[in-house]
Amino acid sequence: MWLLNLQARLEGSLTGTLDPIVRRNMYIELVGAMAYGLFFAASLQFIPVVLRKLGASSDLLALYVTQNYWGSVLVAFSVILMRRRRTMSFAVTTWLIARSIFLVFAFINDVGWMLVLLAFFWILETFPSPAYTRIIQTIYPTHVRGQVMSVVRLGMVAAILLMTPLAGWALDQWSYRIIFPLAGLMGILSTVLFARLQVDEGPLPPRETKPVTSLLSIVRSNRSFTIYLIGISVYGFGGLIGFALYPIVQVDRLGLSYSEIGLLGLAQSVFWLAGFVVWGKLIDQRGGLWVLRVNCALAAIIPACYIWATDGWMLLPAFIVQGIISAGVDLGFINTSIQLAEPDKVVEYSALQTTVIGLRGMLAPVVGSLLLRFGVDEMIIFAVGSLLVAISWFILGAVKIPSDPEERLRRRRELRFRWPLRFRYPRL
Repeated sequence: MWLLNLQARLEGSLTGTLDPIVRRNMYIELVGAMAYGLFFAASLQFIPVVLRKLGASSDLLALYVTQNYWGSVLVAFSVILMRRRRTMSFAVTTWLIARSIFLVFAFINDVGWMLVLLAFFWILETFPSPAYTRIIQTIYPTHVRGQVMSVVRLGMVAAILLMTPLAGWALDQWSYRIIFPLAGLMGILSTVLFARLQVDEGPLPPRETKPVTSLLSIVRSNRSFTIYLIGISVYGFGGLIGFALYPIVQVDRLGLSYSEIGLLGLAQSVFWLAGFVVWGKLIDQRGGLWVLRVNCALAAIIPACYIWATDGWMLLPAFIVQGIISAGVDLGFINTSIQLAEPDKVVEYSALQTTVIGLRGMLAPVVGSLLLRFGVDEMIIFAVGSLLVAISWFILGAVKIPSDPEERLRRRRELRFRWPLRFRYPRL
């Protein structure tokens, strides 16, 4: 009940200021996000543990973690495909195919074939991410975007919170071959609901023939965005270098069951939920970059927890922090890329960001697995991860967010009012 009251208060603070179409879109996306939360809770968050219990080695677990980012590396090609296609139809078609793959898990009982299916899933699931960023930019005004996104994700995490312990118990009682296909149906439903959003994309642009390499001109011309890409690369590398080893600690060192991991996931979901409440307002007040840096500082705690864990509950701080930063990083990435981009190049900036995220996601787990194979202790790998995440905090501190045109005009008018005898405005 308290979840419903919290969500109602957040919606009530917004609905009076929202255009009816924006309000309608928010409610539709909210319901779709809740369906996606059920899909996520009953499938995606348990996949590494399912793989380990089926006998996957550390190398295969690292391979799975890299699969999460294969689609990210290919998003630059999605920009080309979208140039003569509606953004919404492109995203919905891709997601429908991706989430339908989970129906096939009813017939799979082999690690190799599971990894093959998951590779296709992650490529298709991530491929249209620039399209999603463009849709969010189009349907939600800047001054309320952070809070609207937090309300939508609040619904998603509320569904995850309620489903996670139930899904863990169901996996112990039955099998992923029953639970994963049911989760896939929820993923399909979330896509169908998302397709109902009212998006005014305007006329299709004329056909363009610019190569993918033309995106690199953005890196050369926007120094702040380049520093930002370096910062999130170091952050991601630190967070992911030991990620493939986490299931090994959970299953081999600590002997956790699905139900116990589900309870830890419940704690993660509670703080994920709280994170969206807090970060949504701070995004609108302080900006995406500020929120992202705070989350980088917190993320250094996660690998450190796995160094000392001798009992499942010693991982509780790691799961709590993971919940907090899952909200902050999600909102921070999207809003920071929009803030750094020219208004007519949001898709291109999003594609570059997602590509960099994909590259670091493919490299970091493999490096961690190779270090373990060469005899490096897992505790050292976790310590290196914490150090790299801390370094990313300093790098992101060098990024400069350009002033919003309306804010720049307002400040200049204030200067003219306060100092009418000045003939030149200071540079802003």
